Amino acid sequence: MKDILAIILGYWYRVKFKLLKRNIHVGEGLKVFKKLKIQGKGKILIGKNCIIKGIRGDSNQYVTLYTHDKGAVINIGNNACLCAARISSKFAVTIGNDVLLEESGIMDTDFHSIERSRGLPPDEVKDKCEVIIGTRVSVGAKSIITKGVKIGDDVIIMPGSIVTKSVPSGCMVLGNPARIYKKLI
Repeated sequence: MKDILAIILGYWYRVKFKLLKRNIHVGEGLKVFKKLKIQGKGKILIGKNCIIKGIRGDSNQYVTLYTHDKGAVINIGNNACLCAARISSKFAVTIGNDVLLEESGIMDTDFHSIERSRGLPPDEVKDKCEVIIGTRVSVGAKSIITKGVKIGDDVIIMPGSIVTKSVPSGCMVLGNPARIYKKLI
């Protein structure tokens, strides 16, 4: 029964965004088991057969996709599963196919400086800040992926990791800051 409701809700989101003619494009087969909150004027692309879920036992955890600039793009590949993931983009966040994001945060900006004025961060440009996540990547709960990080294919990011540097394909990383724990391939 939950699967049927998730399919209906996914279809409703597809129709809603098509009718509103916003910069949101959702592929076929979306299943929404939990709340999906989309905010901002940027472009959001969600691939085919994606799943939106929350966290068991915590009704306050749901998926958020926020764009903080009109030119921002969040691109999620096919067969992705987002479980209470928080994605924020000022420039571009690209997520490959067959990715699992569990209660994690991805952001391509610092949002503001750490000075008392809390002004815009200096020197933030798309080339330096864009986040790219490859295919078949699993991101554990309570992990954070920061601006400018590129993650290769077949990577496992263990729960609680803070990823501040790019990760090559076929690795398992963990820690704060995240470091390669072992090669998988």
